[in-house]
Amino acid sequence: MFLSLALAGVVASGCGGSGKRIMQNGEEITYNQDLFLKAVELQRKEDYFKALKAWDEVIKDEPRFGLAHFNKALCYDRMSFVPEAMGEYEQARKYDPKNSIILMNLGEIYLRADNRLASAFDALQEALEIDPYRPGIHFNLSAAYMRSKEWDKALSHADTAVDLVAVPSKTTENGLDKSVDLRQLAVYLGRQAECHIERGEMDKAKVCLDRIEKQCHEKPPTKLVARINDAAPAEPPKG
Repeated sequence: MFLSLALAGVVASGCGGSGKRIMQNGEEITYNQDLFLKAVELQRKEDYFKALKAWDEVIKDEPRFGLAHFNKALCYDRMSFVPEAMGEYEQARKYDPKNSIILMNLGEIYLRADNRLASAFDALQEALEIDPYRPGIHFNLSAAYMRSKEWDKALSHADTAVDLVAVPSKTTENGLDKSVDLRQLAVYLGRQAECHIERGEMDKAKVCLDRIEKQCHEKPPTKLVARINDAAPAEPPKG
């Protein structure tokens, strides 16, 4: 996961030695490829403390390299160092403001911070304008609208996230293309179910949870199952 994100958007050309040139936000910058690949490998191995030091070396060599700040933020994020991750995501956004993945992750971490809901909406709406077909953006927007108790908008984005991930197939047992990330889909279906529960649509929520079990082969979230069961009318006494 980290490797693909780390390399996303880097279109490089030779610059002699280990230097590579890329276009970032309409400007050409040069980064040290050897340092970059070292940091990527440490991050891929989930050796985050060493990876942070390696990304510091990359950034020291080219402070404007947005992708390096982004990957440093990912390291902090995976270690749950939220303020540090937020700061690096913000630096990444500063240098690469049209990168939808950076904006998506920044919006998500704003959602985990206190009193940053408006900032989350700003980042996620910017991301959506750039890349309207990225499911993670819709998933995070769904969370933002749930936070603001706008259930209709939350459900709309949850629906879109599910539709973008759940590529259908007529040749598989579960009706989904083999490329579908089933764990990701299960998470998205859980969000969809939660939106239906908030709207009082328990039957639709149950359909979502059934898809988690039957299509994704995952256990539905216990809390959501309990909320549906608690909302079910009691059976009339017999006799």
